[in-house]
Amino acid sequence: MKAGWVWLASFAVYPLLGAPLLAHAAFRRFGWTARAVLAGGVGAVLLSWTMTAFALAGWQWSFLLVVASAGVAFAIRTLIPRVSEPVEDDAGEAGGSRALVRIAHLLTVTSLAAAFAATFAARSTSTDLLLFWGPKAQQFAGARTIDAAFLGAPHLEYLHVYYPPLVTNVFAFNAMIAGRFPWGAATLTFPLLLAATAVALFGILSTTRRTSAAAGATALAISALALQGIRSAVAGNAEPFLLFFEVTAVALLLTPAAGTTAVQILAGCLLAGAASAKVEGLPFALAVTVLFLLLERRRARPAWRAALRLLAPALVSVATWFAFGMTRKIFYGYQGYGRASEFHWDHAATILTAVGIALWKVSYALPFAVPLLVFLLSGRPGRRSLIPLGVAAGITAFLLLAYLQNPLDPSLWIAWSAARVLSPVTALLALASFSAAERAP
Repeated sequence: MKAGWVWLASFAVYPLLGAPLLAHAAFRRFGWTARAVLAGGVGAVLLSWTMTAFALAGWQWSFLLVVASAGVAFAIRTLIPRVSEPVEDDAGEAGGSRALVRIAHLLTVTSLAAAFAATFAARSTSTDLLLFWGPKAQQFAGARTIDAAFLGAPHLEYLHVYYPPLVTNVFAFNAMIAGRFPWGAATLTFPLLLAATAVALFGILSTTRRTSAAAGATALAISALALQGIRSAVAGNAEPFLLFFEVTAVALLLTPAAGTTAVQILAGCLLAGAASAKVEGLPFALAVTVLFLLLERRRARPAWRAALRLLAPALVSVATWFAFGMTRKIFYGYQGYGRASEFHWDHAATILTAVGIALWKVSYALPFAVPLLVFLLSGRPGRRSLIPLGVAAGITAFLLLAYLQNPLDPSLWIAWSAARVLSPVTALLALASFSAAERAP
């Protein structure tokens, strides 16, 4: 039990690593609590990349990881102009109904409590933790590096050796501090990261509109993610990490400060976290970048610089991981479930039916239906709401195409995965509702 508490307490290291960047005055608008959480996200991204770079160079992990990660954060900070950049239409207000704010916060806290209770009771424990996230983290912590020999063992192919390294690296780093990998404590990353998402999301959105609107959007997103996560058993796997990075990155690009260098760099770091957490994080980052450049042309000028800030961190992170796999002859990019150019359209009806059943089994699809209904009632969609809507459509299309590539009947695969990998859609619909409401009278 003591090792578990130390392992969880080790997450306090990450805000310190990201603090050199988030301490910049350009981020003061988000409040100190949200900045601390965002610093933790940035710290995790930088530490994971540093751990991968050390493994690529053949160096064992040591305290130098902390120094190197903080140094990278300082280097990134130098890219932000010293002179403050203008922010357009900064409509953030502290007003709004206090009663509505309290009700929304109560709903958020209740949802977090439900996630914690389900996790503590092992109701939401992920089998993926037992199959590959945990074993890899435990092995890496013992070897003090990404163990290429372990990943290359033919009988361990089920570990999905090509999966991005952030989750296993974070788990392994904390295990090095705690002295071992505590399996039970690892499941608590679900409520922990869900709470971090709530704090960061409210801090970001409250700079854009009234506090009541920000609190309501946060409550909608967190309650949907909590219910979906409980029913889909995500405790201990990569989904809580992925959702934190994805939701906060998109939220940042919906604020009036999205046109500033600082916010674009921060969003880029968070998108790198998504790309480093799961395979689908990279197409998510690509979709966000393309939609931002297309729909926010005024704030994305010059376009090539905005694209570089948003996408370069993700590309560097993924390239470092691929370089490790290729130099160790373990993997050569991400593996698919069929030929990249081959789609089995005869499975289309089966896939759509199976996806519908999978979503229905998650509390009658309420985590998806309620945010969709709120969006439909929020008013005529504005330009900014098209970003989360477009990303939601993009990741849905990506998932369906992945299922179509499987030459075999994908029904069982869909039953296992569809509700989990579509979980970002719930939060994206909540963000679209928030943006659409800006145009409502």
